[in-house]
Amino acid sequence: MPAISAATERQFLATVAPCIPDLRRYAVSLTRNRADADDLIQETLLRAALKLHLWQPGSNIVAWLIVMMRRLHLSKFVSGKRNQTEMVSIEGWDLPSPPSQTEAIELRELEDRWPNLSRSHREVLRLVAINGASYEEASERLHVPIGTIRSRLARARTALRGEDRAVH
Repeated sequence: MPAISAATERQFLATVAPCIPDLRRYAVSLTRNRADADDLIQETLLRAALKLHLWQPGSNIVAWLIVMMRRLHLSKFVSGKRNQTEMVSIEGWDLPSPPSQTEAIELRELEDRWPNLSRSHREVLRLVAINGASYEEASERLHVPIGTIRSRLARARTALRGEDRAVH
């Protein structure tokens, strides 16, 4: 990872601060929960700080952060990390915090829908949503046109939301 200049870091922080309300709205729409949204924002900003060397000053930072946030959310949701027990520190004690009932239900529904997806839909979801591959990378890896990647991804996401149960 290349070294980041102090000026670039200051510019990044000054550019990110006004974006937080937009990030919060998007995070709440993804998580449907303010606490989870705040966690997602924190994870996104941490990831952005770690990948600061990839940021181009003057580029659309909101779009960059939103894509990063969406990928983090999908990765966390699809991989089942939402079902893992989190550790909450209270005055030096680490206490397990089980997932909320809503999270458990959402995860169970997702796990129930995942096997109903066709192999090609699961494959494209893993590549793009979980592993963060670009459409172009997925297209090259699967040897199909980018339009096919977009179509499969849209259909797979629709099926995972429960809007279309027969996707094969």
